Amino acid sequence: MVESHNLKKRIVTGSLLVSGILLTLWIDHILLILVLLFFITFANKEYFQFCHRKDIYPHMFAVLFPGYAIPLLFYFEIPLLLPSFVLFTFVCIFSITRFPGSRRIPNFLAELSAAIFGVIYLSLLPSTIILLRKMGFTIALMPLVLTWLYDTFAYLTGSAIGRHKLTEKVSPKKTWEGTLCAFPLTFLCAFLLNKIWIPAFTVYDAVVLTVGIGILGTIGDLLESGMKREVGLKDASNAFPGHGGFLDRMDSLIFNIPFFYLYLLFRQ
Repeated sequence: MVESHNLKKRIVTGSLLVSGILLTLWIDHILLILVLLFFITFANKEYFQFCHRKDIYPHMFAVLFPGYAIPLLFYFEIPLLLPSFVLFTFVCIFSITRFPGSRRIPNFLAELSAAIFGVIYLSLLPSTIILLRKMGFTIALMPLVLTWLYDTFAYLTGSAIGRHKLTEKVSPKKTWEGTLCAFPLTFLCAFLLNKIWIPAFTVYDAVVLTVGIGILGTIGDLLESGMKREVGLKDASNAFPGHGGFLDRMDSLIFNIPFFYLYLLFRQ
C-alpha cells in the first residue's frame, strides 16, 4: 500500500513538472527567465547545504550574483567575454571578503572553488536552454525528451534484468544492464524525433545524440549522487514529493542541454 501510494505521488508530481516545463518552453519570453531564476535560487540552496555539511562556506552572493546575471546575458544576446571577466572578478571579491570563511577552519581555496563550480554548474550550463529556445520550441524540447526517455528506459530495463551495479557506492540502483540497454531504445526514439522535429538530421546525428545524451546524462546523475553520498543525504531536498529536490530532477539535464546546444553549434 505504501509503495503504491509513493508511485502515485511520483506520477502526479512528475506529470506536473513535465507540464510546467512544456508550458514554460511554449510561452518562452520572460517566463523562461523567471523559471530559470527560480531554479537557480533553490538549486543553490541545496548546493549550499552540501557545502555546509562539509564545513565549506562559499559566499552566497559570489554564487547568486553571477548566477542570476548569466541567464539575462544569454537572453539579451550580450557578448560574454567582458561580462564573464567582470563576473569572475565579483566572485573573487566576494570570496575574499568571506576569508577565512568557516569559523572553525580556514578554507579559502575550498570556498573559492565551490563558488566558481556553483556558478558554472547551476547557472552557466542549464541557462543554455535559453539559446536552444531561440532556435525553436521543438529544438529546445529535444534534449529534455531524449534525457527523460533514456532515464526511463534505463530504469525499466535495469529494474527488470539488472544484475551488475554500475557504481554501487555512488548510485546503488544503477546497473550496467539498464545503462546499456537504454542506448538502442533511445536511439529509435531519437531517430523518429529527428524525422519529425529536425528533418535535416541524419542517422549519424541520431547516433551521436543518443551516445552523448546517454553518457553525459549518466555522468550528471552520478555527479549529483556523489555529492549527496559525500554529505550523507539521500535526496538534495524534499521539494518535489517522490522526486527529491531541484538538483535531483535536473542532474542529467544540466549536462545534456549544453551538449545538445554545442552539437548544433558545431554541426552548422
